[in-house]
Amino acid sequence: MNSFSNEEFDCHFLDEGFTGKDILDQKINEVSSSDDKDAFYVADLGDILKKHLRWLKALPRVTPFYAVKCNDSRTIVKTLAAIGTGFDCASKTEIQLVQSLGVPPERIIYANPCKQVSQIKYAANNGVQM
Repeated sequence: MNSFSNEEFDCHFLDEGFTGKDILDQKINEVSSSDDKDAFYVADLGDILKKHLRWLKALPRVTPFYAVKCNDSRTIVKTLAAIGTGFDCASKTEIQLVQSLGVPPERIIYANPCKQVSQIKYAANNGVQM
């Protein structure tokens, strides 16, 4: 399993008394006062973990599979990979992303209803179920 590094993600851990809104306001102010106008994404990874644990408690015999097409943010996919989630991939690119994070093929399914022959071959050659 891969580890997380500060260089890879721009993460902020909230200190006592701070909220997500405080961090968001700070980020908006930083972006507004600079020439860098790139988009940014805010996610509560703790909430993802809580929902995953709630799923496992409610449905202990059912392995969740995350649809990568919903949000292919590397941070989110890596978080889910670290906690043992399976992945529903709809393209070769999504399969490659999940594989690059060390997810074994038995935790990946290729579930696009309109599969291209080249992508079927890629999935099959990499042990990904369809």
